[in-house]
Amino acid sequence: MTGALMLWASIGSAQLGNLKGIGKKVLEKSGSAVEKGNPGSNTGNEVTSSQGDVTGGGSSVEGTSSSSAGMSVHSVISTEPGNVVFSTSPIDPASPEGLTTTFKAGDHVYAVAYLPQTLKEIYVNAGPNEKLQVEIFIYEIKPPLYDYQQPREEQLTFANMYISDNLKQKNYLVIEMVPDPATTLIYNTPGITWKKFGKKYEGPVNFAETLSKLGPGEHTLKVVVHCYYSPAASGTMKISGSDFGVYNPIAEQLNEAGLNAGMANAEFPAAVTTDKIREGQMVAALKNSNDWKTGFIDGTEVLKAAITYDWEIRRHEISGAILHRYCIACMAVKTKSGGCAYYRVTFQEDYVGDKFQLLRYDGVGDKVMMDCAKLK
Repeated sequence: MTGALMLWASIGSAQLGNLKGIGKKVLEKSGSAVEKGNPGSNTGNEVTSSQGDVTGGGSSVEGTSSSSAGMSVHSVISTEPGNVVFSTSPIDPASPEGLTTTFKAGDHVYAVAYLPQTLKEIYVNAGPNEKLQVEIFIYEIKPPLYDYQQPREEQLTFANMYISDNLKQKNYLVIEMVPDPATTLIYNTPGITWKKFGKKYEGPVNFAETLSKLGPGEHTLKVVVHCYYSPAASGTMKISGSDFGVYNPIAEQLNEAGLNAGMANAEFPAAVTTDKIREGQMVAALKNSNDWKTGFIDGTEVLKAAITYDWEIRRHEISGAILHRYCIACMAVKTKSGGCAYYRVTFQEDYVGDKFQLLRYDGVGDKVMMDCAKLK
């Protein structure tokens, strides 16, 4: 009887050992960027970030390692395809120097994303003159609520970057995330376009504003570059400080840089037709509008008018009866500050009694600042 009990105990112990081994193999097999049960980690959760080689051979530099809120981030800076590297100063993609993954509040942030192929090869179906839309996401890696959970990624913001010209031939992407406003040419770089919504530019302005909203302490941020709506490169950085509001004036300065660059590059649109009588009516209608009289339109005088979209008739959806016709013109004005700008203005003629009525002002778009010399 005693022998039988010893035999069963031996078999049970062996099975328990096998189960432990199986559990370990399953855990190892399911491991990703976050691994559970890492020896030396206070909570057992580890986030590993690797970044950086455009040549394909690859190079890596062991970066700093720090822990925050139960997460240990090991920064291995690598320029291999698929990685994003960072620095506090502009980066030469062919010979990157001064790379880091740790920043302090107020530091400028520059990045390079190394891609698995050239942009032209990735966007194989794009037209030859098409601007390629690249999406840049910023996430914050948050610590898990419980030990058995993985860190979560919370999206902070994203922006669309449009690439054209010779930059399509590159297998890397230079991203000035929060550059020095005094020296940056990011909003005036050939082949790179950031759109403007209202009075603010996308890209660096948006990124700086996002950093300004971070709370005191240390934050782990992940930057992901999407090409053709799929992740093409990513990298992780840490930024710490007691007051991230320092990025608010930087955002304003970057936006001013964008406005100045936009003004230097702006061209007054060409007319599709010339009609001096109608153009005179447009000037009179614009000045008689409430938007002009109340100062909503920043103008003291109209300098030039160009019809950029000729008459189009609108009809009733059911009856087909003519309602009105409209056209669009670009109206150049002298601003209150003495500069020059133009607005896209819509004009309309209502259809009453089988004839079109007098031309009237119907609405205005955003102000586009430009060099006054280009209006001559």
